[in-house]
Amino acid sequence: MTNIAVFASGNGTNLQAIIDAVRNGDLDSEIKLLVCDRPGAYCVTRAKQAQIPYLTFSAKEFAGKAQYEELILNELRALDVEYIVLAGYMRLIGPTLLNEFPNRIVNIHPSLLPAFPGKDGIGQALAAGVKVTGVTIHYVDEGMDTGPIIAQKAVEVSENETRESLEKKIHAVEHELYPTVLQDIFGTQRRRKMNKRALISVSDKSNVIEFAQELHELGFEILSTGGTKKALEGKGIPVTGVSEVTGFPEILDGRVKTLNPMIHGGLLAEFDKPTHREQLDKHGIEPIQIVCVNLYPFQETIAREDTSESDAIENIDIGGPAMLRAAAKNHDYVTVLIDPADYAEVLTQLRENGEVDKDTRRRLAAKVFRHTAAYDALIADYMTHLAGEEFPEKLTITYELKQSLRYGENPHQKAAFYRKPLGSRSSIPYAEQLHGKELSYNNINDADAALQMVKEFSEPAAVAVKHMNPCGIGIGATVSDAFAKAFAGDPVSIFGGIIAFNREVDLKTAEKLHEIFLEIIIAPSFSQDALELLTKKKNLRLLTIPLVSGSKEMKFTSVGGGLLVQDYDQYTFDDATISIPTKREPSPEEWEALKFGWKVVKHVKSNAIVVNTKDMTLGIGAGQMNRVGAAEIALKQAGEKASGAVLASDAFFPMDDTVEAAAEAGITAIIQPGGSIRDEDSIKKADEHGIAMVFTGVRHFKH
Repeated sequence: MTNIAVFASGNGTNLQAIIDAVRNGDLDSEIKLLVCDRPGAYCVTRAKQAQIPYLTFSAKEFAGKAQYEELILNELRALDVEYIVLAGYMRLIGPTLLNEFPNRIVNIHPSLLPAFPGKDGIGQALAAGVKVTGVTIHYVDEGMDTGPIIAQKAVEVSENETRESLEKKIHAVEHELYPTVLQDIFGTQRRRKMNKRALISVSDKSNVIEFAQELHELGFEILSTGGTKKALEGKGIPVTGVSEVTGFPEILDGRVKTLNPMIHGGLLAEFDKPTHREQLDKHGIEPIQIVCVNLYPFQETIAREDTSESDAIENIDIGGPAMLRAAAKNHDYVTVLIDPADYAEVLTQLRENGEVDKDTRRRLAAKVFRHTAAYDALIADYMTHLAGEEFPEKLTITYELKQSLRYGENPHQKAAFYRKPLGSRSSIPYAEQLHGKELSYNNINDADAALQMVKEFSEPAAVAVKHMNPCGIGIGATVSDAFAKAFAGDPVSIFGGIIAFNREVDLKTAEKLHEIFLEIIIAPSFSQDALELLTKKKNLRLLTIPLVSGSKEMKFTSVGGGLLVQDYDQYTFDDATISIPTKREPSPEEWEALKFGWKVVKHVKSNAIVVNTKDMTLGIGAGQMNRVGAAEIALKQAGEKASGAVLASDAFFPMDDTVEAAAEAGITAIIQPGGSIRDEDSIKKADEHGIAMVFTGVRHFKH
């Protein structure tokens, strides 16, 4: 039996129809209260005659709607009223009652809404000269007769219709329709109260036993399948097998379990929609209010090196995503969970309020769609690689949140850091941070640049980076020796920079690092004594990353409205087509220096010029609008050390001015791609100064 309060303002004929339906057993309800805003109205007399408690008030005696609705609300709470039924109540319902009774305030209106809302729907219909009008029963929202429609019935308007005759027709329909629809609504509500159901089927069983146990204690029937069902039963939790619900066994080695109307009907039904309720009743389908599902571990499966294609395919979940998508679509009625981290919040709301609030249901639904989209993206990527396709007609990539950032490139920009689920472990997103505050947006970019550079070297190397460009690179017999050379390359710019090593950082190196201000130090590992020294600096970030070269990942670069995709630039000196167009060939020492410069220049923003010896950079010119400008910067930075050094360029020389500048500084050898229509000018200039020039046939633009 449903406890209701009837609100009326006038004669109360619909009130009487409800009273009669209750007496006759056609409406399984108890009228706990009549609320009337006109103390002298005849509906009050009807309530007295039926021995129904009543509350009358005059709105003008109150400061506003909130005040008299608060009075009404206190009475409704005291009487355990579940539904408000409006029967000719001539006032708009305010937030006080709407918030307390969401989707539990019903109104009847004498027209076929949305036509003729508000006062005098009958008179409006007559004035409009319509051939058909009718009656609408709907849920109440904050608008004027704008809430969701529950039921409607048409009434024909005769050619000679009078107001009196039309009112008689309308009232006859109202008095029959209203109790019937109310019984339907309350019956569904009672079924929902009696048969609260939760479907639980998870591969990740973290905290699922506790979750299911508490749902059971809250009155939920637990539906489950397979391993989850066994796990719950093993802990003594009553469980109904999905096969019992569907009347059909699991088939095809468990591939088909939940793909059944008895399940999906319960997930997709709009519980308060009369046509949906009718169909559920017809087919014996009961609603499912909570769905807790996570998917076959496809990602974990393909992450294993020994995974076969058949194992990967078998771990593509079908039924799980179907249930999740259905429940998420129907989140107005269904709470859907894929993450054990959300169990506690849902349980708290169920305990305190008896239901999960709409905002939470919507947030969880959005999380589900993100989850299934990511799941499908991983499958699509795997299948694309199996098919041997490089650039498919649609590209869907997925990343997972690693951390929120305080801000982006600048303090006024919002930002976050995501990582690829199956990305290379030899990368910044998968680095282990041993010490220091969180990485910033710029830290991450710079750290990535440093990491990519240091991977170029097999011998002990140190790379100093500032604003994604190297400011000093050195190699040596030890990391200490390498760092000393990197530092000497530009002792000014390294201040506040990032240092990457390709060997363990020992105490000797740490002592040098400790003397200067640095943002980040990256290395495969740190010795214990080095770690103890460096961690004395509170804000210094220390990252460990396994150094593995040759990543097969693609590089993604976003542009406004689009995405650029390409291979990483892994072209090395060994891949180049080497030629020597000058009269003089490089000496053995110059060859070593040229190869070193070639490794460095590919990581400097274009236009790029590097001046170096065989084991350290002396000057770096990055990101200039013309190449001679970059050369001037690099040569100026090298100063006198440029004499006897070599020069590397990321692209060809369109004129001989760069060679001329190099010669004036004392450069003895140059490495560049070649390929300009004016190569002969540069070759001639090199020969004039006795400079050995090497062509690689490959440019290394970096934008």
